[in-house]
Amino acid sequence: MSGRYLVVIPAYNEGQNIGSVLEDLRTQMPHLDRIVINDGSHDTTEAVVREMGEKVITLPYNLRYGAALQTGFKYALCHNYDHVIQFDGDGQHDAREIEKLMRARVEEGADLVIGSRFLDEAPYAMGFIRRTGVTLLRWLTWRLAGQRITDPTSGFQLLSRKVFAYYAQKDNFPRDFPDANVLIYMKRAGIKITEVPVRMKQRRRGKSMHSGWKVVIYVFKMLVSMLVASLRQTPDQLRDEP
Repeated sequence: MSGRYLVVIPAYNEGQNIGSVLEDLRTQMPHLDRIVINDGSHDTTEAVVREMGEKVITLPYNLRYGAALQTGFKYALCHNYDHVIQFDGDGQHDAREIEKLMRARVEEGADLVIGSRFLDEAPYAMGFIRRTGVTLLRWLTWRLAGQRITDPTSGFQLLSRKVFAYYAQKDNFPRDFPDANVLIYMKRAGIKITEVPVRMKQRRRGKSMHSGWKVVIYVFKMLVSMLVASLRQTPDQLRDEP
């Protein structure tokens, strides 16, 4: 699979998980470069990464998930990578599944490949409120983007250079939750999006950013963002680039 790949790992207070995440990547995908974006953590996240001898960029304070990812996109752009793989630092993503995303990029020519929890036969355990929210976002994504995407909130994605180079520009990527809203915008801009089934693990340690009533707030904010994304003018640069 030609081209240079960079695994971007956003992490906020993941000191309990980041070590096993990096070890998983080292073992399963040793040929891929990786970098941790430490989003202003106030625990041992940075110390663990440095002790393992891995690359890390530490943001001055918690700029939120989207800003951490955008930092990784900028790094990838500056260091001439061809693809970025988003890989969360909480231990839920499985490095063995990366091959599926890479294969879909080559075989289907997709610029954005999503690892979906819901294409596999084995159900992914999820609370009622969260599952209801995902179902609502899935339906609205289909209505606004014109494509059925089973897991519009998955953070496990592979992006071509065309996509992450656009995301790397200052105002082209949301700072907090870049999920279904971004997919709608990309689809309307002519970006080919595909999904592959992946297995994900349950978080074992630490606290999820989508826990409790945060899920309700997240879904409300995402619904508004999705409607805004559907009204935005799509960029010519994404349509014109190969």
